Amino acid sequence: MGEGSLGDLSVGSPRENAIQLLRMLGLTGLEAELYLILLEKGPLSAPEISDYLVRHRPQIHVALTRLSSKGYIEELGGRPKKYRAVDPQLLTSMFMREFNALTTKALEYMKSISKPSFEEKFGVWIIREPEVAKSRISQMLDEAKIDALVMGDIKFIHLLSDKIEAAIKRGVSVYVLSYALGERGAKFIVEDMPFLKKLRVAISGDIVVVVDSSLGGVLKARPTLPLKHGFLLEERTLVDYLSHDYVNRWVSSKVVVDDKFNFPLRFTFHRMALYETRKLLLENKKLRLISEGYEVDTGAKVKVEGRIVDAVLDLPAGYAHFKVDTGTSIIRVGGLDAIAEEVAGEYFEIHEETG
Repeated sequence: MGEGSLGDLSVGSPRENAIQLLRMLGLTGLEAELYLILLEKGPLSAPEISDYLVRHRPQIHVALTRLSSKGYIEELGGRPKKYRAVDPQLLTSMFMREFNALTTKALEYMKSISKPSFEEKFGVWIIREPEVAKSRISQMLDEAKIDALVMGDIKFIHLLSDKIEAAIKRGVSVYVLSYALGERGAKFIVEDMPFLKKLRVAISGDIVVVVDSSLGGVLKARPTLPLKHGFLLEERTLVDYLSHDYVNRWVSSKVVVDDKFNFPLRFTFHRMALYETRKLLLENKKLRLISEGYEVDTGAKVKVEGRIVDAVLDLPAGYAHFKVDTGTSIIRVGGLDAIAEEVAGEYFEIHEETG
């Protein structure tokens, strides 16, 4: 382990853990050992410390000077000088005050660093530490504006609880798919997160978050593939594949909570929009679609508005599109991967017709 590496904080003897903490507070290995020996046997003189730690006296004097300047040890004048450690609680309190003050100033500066006015997002980014990957993936929910797909085990879903609730309060349609739950686990999520409108239980899955069809994150969670690193997807094609896989799992999963969203329904996820619309059509609802997208033939930007005649979602065959009566013609509106349809949509708004 290199100098400054923290290693695994979950292992080691109590003394090793104490040394790890002191090193996190900015002490060197020698200074940490010196502080602990003073805590255990102090007050001690420099020669006595040198004998206990089996180190040269010049090294001890340098370490004592640094610790004294930080206020971590106290001196007693005389010949020879005696040293003792301050209370550990006082030491950590001093550090936390300094840390909090520095954190405030540093964050203000880092947040003030301006980015280019247009930041192009693309590619697949790798995070090689699983817990950091989970945190980074969960942060995507903060950016959700229209809809979000979430999948994970009960611990991951619980980790996202506050972010999911905040997204729902912003008007985001959040779908939650969990696995390895059983009846008891599903009941726990419902009790812990009563604000959920869409919750289903799958047999298996990975840790996944997709927001607004523009960002995705995935962390493999399978017994045969130990958690090693996560992926952040900013490539639209790959994000679409991730959302398609999610919808495929969703339609075959066990329903736990299926409350209706308020009209108008807003989607970026084309297949989820179709799935929800099909259910409403089966209830004999009269619906209208407003969709923004592109003409498949020309690539020109287009807006489609009209009465929804049908919502075709044949996952095995790959057919997925709205049939819309615009008043002048019947237009098929697919997703951005549309080929056979007239329009490739990227935003879908479903309204209920009244009267």
